[in-house]
Amino acid sequence: MMNKKLIISKFRKIKDLGYIKSNRKHNTGIGKTFEDYIGVKENNIDEPDYVGYEIKAHRELSQSYITLFTKSPSYPKGANTYLRDKFGELYPDNKNLKKLHTSFFANKRNSFASKYSFKLFNDKKEKKIYIEVYSLKDKKLLDNSCYYSYSDVSKIINNKLKNLFYVTAKTRKDSTGEELFHYVSADMYEKPSFEKFLSLLDKGLIMYDIRIGSYKSGINFGKTHDHGSGFRIRESNLTKLYSLHEKIE
Repeated sequence: MMNKKLIISKFRKIKDLGYIKSNRKHNTGIGKTFEDYIGVKENNIDEPDYVGYEIKAHRELSQSYITLFTKSPSYPKGANTYLRDKFGELYPDNKNLKKLHTSFFANKRNSFASKYSFKLFNDKKEKKIYIEVYSLKDKKLLDNSCYYSYSDVSKIINNKLKNLFYVTAKTRKDSTGEELFHYVSADMYEKPSFEKFLSLLDKGLIMYDIRIGSYKSGINFGKTHDHGSGFRIRESNLTKLYSLHEKIE
């Protein structure tokens, strides 16, 4: 159940703590640390993080894309493995394993591995968002068998992303090199629209990332390692997806 007053109150208590040490190394530490302090227990793909709000965090000066959501394609089963095996490139340090790391949009093709180009296609008639793969040389369509259904994407937009709590943090490092965060402000976004999502997608304002690798060791050696393929957007365009926006200091 949505509880706006509670999440604002919790945020301000965390803000008053000043700089706190990251609970995890690398880029994901900023979000994980805030979630730990606010009390997020689980993160089910079908439900928001905390009291009806999906929580995301970023460093103060970052202007990069933020991930709206990660999800494997609706069809076929094992789509990520299929794409990696068919179009991926070999790891430089292991010629027996493949990876597929690339970003692309719906309004233009990219280039990948000097032989492929990727593009999203929003099929309004079939109500599907296709992942299209072309030959870079002759622009011939090679594959469009993987897609997201409108129903799967709209469910996430209207449920998990219904209310977004987007936190900004200042950062610094201590004498040991550990990163610390001071969560200083937040933006609250409410009432997204699936129709707006599709419009932004068509205009090239939403990016799709494929981040599929292979486990290089252990019991999962050779199996698909999905680092989070999904849809991303610039912070400045969030107001084009959501109807309501409020700044919290």
